[in-house]
Amino acid sequence: MDTKLVKEVTDWLKTTDLAEFCYGNNGDSLEIKTSEALPEPAQFQSALVSVCSPAIGVYHAAEKGKSLPLSQGQKVEQGDLLGWIETVGKKHKVTAPCAGQLQAISVQEGAVVEFGLPLFFIEP
Repeated sequence: MDTKLVKEVTDWLKTTDLAEFCYGNNGDSLEIKTSEALPEPAQFQSALVSVCSPAIGVYHAAEKGKSLPLSQGQKVEQGDLLGWIETVGKKHKVTAPCAGQLQAISVQEGAVVEFGLPLFFIEP
């Protein structure tokens, strides 16, 4: 493609409010995107604090033979045990990072979880 044509098109594009331009002719093609054409990353604010999985493994609410009933709306204190992630030969504690109220429980007993997956949401 002729570089002179590319320059003319980019100069022209600067005078318009277009964010993208695509052109094709005889097998040649040109696609130009301005910074305004880039998608903005999703941004949101939440008052909830997520409690994420510390490892890849299987979630258990408590050790075998013990009960740790968790329910939505339950009050928790910072450091309270919320369960375990069992990996090959190791158990990782899942604890509350802050005091507050459990607003959502997004994991079930015996579920396979990934590292960083939100398991709980706490409203401080």
